[in-house]
Amino acid sequence: MKKVLLIGCGHMGSALLTSWLDSRKYHITIIDPLKYKILKKKFSNKKIKLINNFSKLDKSASYNFVIFATKPIDLNQALVNFSSINLDKKTNIISVVAGKKIEIFEKNFDNVNNFYRVMPNMPALIGESMNCIVSSKKANLVNKKEVEKLFSYSGKTIFLDNENQIDMSTAISGSGPGFVFNLIDAMEKAAIKLGFDSKTAKILVTQTFKGSINLLIKNNMTAKELVNTVATKGGTTEAGLNVMKTRKLHQTFTELVKASYKKAKKQGKN
Repeated sequence: MKKVLLIGCGHMGSALLTSWLDSRKYHITIIDPLKYKILKKKFSNKKIKLINNFSKLDKSASYNFVIFATKPIDLNQALVNFSSINLDKKTNIISVVAGKKIEIFEKNFDNVNNFYRVMPNMPALIGESMNCIVSSKKANLVNKKEVEKLFSYSGKTIFLDNENQIDMSTAISGSGPGFVFNLIDAMEKAAIKLGFDSKTAKILVTQTFKGSINLLIKNNMTAKELVNTVATKGGTTEAGLNVMKTRKLHQTFTELVKASYKKAKKQGKN
């Protein structure tokens, strides 16, 4: 089995960890001093190694994947703590830390060739993540396939051309679940105001979203074409879509995506 070292295990780290444990393909070691007790309790019946201090990490051990999943504000300290560990050129160093560029890791591990930035999202919890990946220039094809396989257990993977596209994907697929959940919440509240109870409202709205997404995925039509199909002239759907048009929904989404993208770029400069 290949060996994974996960540094930081918050919401995203835990989501990815669950998918790797379910695959039963990797030996996993986790370092997270702040969440050590919580993780020990949560994964007590799982075959993983938990470490609460970098000093307890076996410096002679070799890892196929070293994954940084800390908060952006904690990354520098994690790099300092980890700098004494010996890694070879075949090690895959992966960052899922929002906004942090590959060059940060290249400067700290000059004997490694394979670096990656990955932007997963929350549906990794159920194996439905959108994992956007960009690699360093020296990363070889064999290692790229290993990284792709690692993240395929948590959902769909796609390699992007450059790091700017990772920041762009942060605004779309990284932050996207939050936007979708907000839309669902708004539609559920609208249903309740019409007179439905909260349980019924949730069933109606979630199945509508699920069915619509599956139809879009399995159909060759674009989202716009499907809108035109369901919105018959003078009908109920058209009446609601006219409100969306009046309230400039498309412009609102353009602005919120730009705001998220701007924040992702700013995090990369800190």
